[in-house]
Amino acid sequence: MSGVQRWVWRDGEFVRWEDATVHILAQSLQRGSLAFDYMSVHEARRGTAVFRLADHVDRLFRTCDLMGLPIAYTREELIEGCAAAVRRNPGSKSLKISALIPSIEAELVPQDPRVGVFICAYDVVADVIEQHGGTPRWGNALSLKVERDITNRRPDIIPPQVKIAANYTSAMFAKWRARQEGYDEIVLLDTDGYVAEAPTSNIFVVGPEGLVTPPEQKVLHGITRASILELAGALGVGSTVRDLTVDDLHAAAEVFLTATSVGVWPVVRIDGHEVGDGAPGAVTEGLRAAFARIRRGEDAKFEHWLYYV
Repeated sequence: MSGVQRWVWRDGEFVRWEDATVHILAQSLQRGSLAFDYMSVHEARRGTAVFRLADHVDRLFRTCDLMGLPIAYTREELIEGCAAAVRRNPGSKSLKISALIPSIEAELVPQDPRVGVFICAYDVVADVIEQHGGTPRWGNALSLKVERDITNRRPDIIPPQVKIAANYTSAMFAKWRARQEGYDEIVLLDTDGYVAEAPTSNIFVVGPEGLVTPPEQKVLHGITRASILELAGALGVGSTVRDLTVDDLHAAAEVFLTATSVGVWPVVRIDGHEVGDGAPGAVTEGLRAAFARIRRGEDAKFEHWLYYV
């Protein structure tokens, strides 16, 4: 730990970080049925704020609804639980809410389907990465590999829009292999060979049409993705949602990823080849700077995206 005692909101009560546990035979641990959402916390102009908190909670409910997880809390209870977790854990930069079946089960379908909820507010670097002797792997720009062996999450198995633990396993191993080959991140293709997304990020290219990003039917409904599309419109940058090919990636003037953890993340190399001139482009940098100002509470037009705790 960072030296600061962290507290976890567990079903309406706070327990110490180290006590927020489930049994090794818990259904969600054994079957991958944990649903989650991840949010960013910022020290903004008017105080500590969570970026688009209500939208993230709504997305968690959509995940639970699609997967049939019978979550018993209301939207308002979970929003307040998230705010309370941030207040209880000063200095937090990340907020993660998990809905899981904690009961010990023998079969695939649980006999006790009660869903427990855990909310963790923490500093991902000090409280997690440094505890493993590591350093953050997000730099100023990315080297990207197109993953051609493992496809994106298939809608006939688990919909790509669902943030559930089992949805990330195959991508984890593909990204692990890519890092061993010297890449920072991978981009997944769908079953038709079109560009889908990175394992935890959405992808954009910049070209004559302005921004282009894959259709939402095929990708996670990223909160940052939606924010960038709206922000681009406000800045006069055109955007198109359509299928993208690998050739589109290689020919793009600029490429970037969007994610809660990093906002706008420039890609400067794909499959070992430079994107544009090999440096973050002007459109990408403009969007990244504008988005950072919003999360600091410096843009009144978008301050409604900040939930002050």
